[in-house]
Amino acid sequence: MTSKSPPRTFSRLILWEIENNLSIPLLSVIVATATVAVLLQTSSMRFTHFYYDLSSGMGTIFLILTFVACVLFSHSFAGGFARGDLKRLLSYPVKRWQVFLSKTLTLNLIIFSIYASAYATNLYMYSISLLEPLFYVSLFAIFLQLLFVCAVAVGISMITKNELMSIVVSFMLLFGLDSIFSYNSVFSSFGRFRGIFGYFEQMTHDTHNVSPVAITFEEFTSSVVFPLLTAVIVLVVAFVYFTRKMEVD
Repeated sequence: MTSKSPPRTFSRLILWEIENNLSIPLLSVIVATATVAVLLQTSSMRFTHFYYDLSSGMGTIFLILTFVACVLFSHSFAGGFARGDLKRLLSYPVKRWQVFLSKTLTLNLIIFSIYASAYATNLYMYSISLLEPLFYVSLFAIFLQLLFVCAVAVGISMITKNELMSIVVSFMLLFGLDSIFSYNSVFSSFGRFRGIFGYFEQMTHDTHNVSPVAITFEEFTSSVVFPLLTAVIVLVVAFVYFTRKMEVD
């Protein structure tokens, strides 16, 4: 790796992340969890060939996605401290910001791609049009949840520098939020999904017989701003700490 060619260096860091933290066996497990999540989702659906089926069972998908993301981000960041991977990696002429961004972007893109692909099977199973806007709204909600989990897991990894502790603390924190707050709260994953999905649903479909409770613009905005703003703040703080303050023993 050479510091004279940042694009090439960054691409090599991405390949390093894939080879070391997203090997074939682990990728198979991620694909399996995504498949199971969608199958569990479909088990609760009505075979109505209706766009609303896209929202059924989303709590299950969010739960499994949250656990998988907590494990992978903690394994990459906190586990990297414990195993000495980060110390070895930073001994090469690479920038710390490149290491942080390569890990964050690679994990987010691969996890989201796998879960989005698995979720897309709903289009086939329920004969839903590829042009159905709520399908893409659902993918956006899944991405927001993944970004939110990423920020929490990375932030806790920076504090604990212990893989197991980071997995347990980050997952229990997020699971606790979903358990404590109701399904219509922006602090719960399904509450945020309800605010995003429901708002666009009433804009694009006749919801009189499906969802009589209207979602206000304020509810929609809160459902997007809370996870996005939280993720940005936490990731910026973690980025600054990782690049300027962190000591790798």
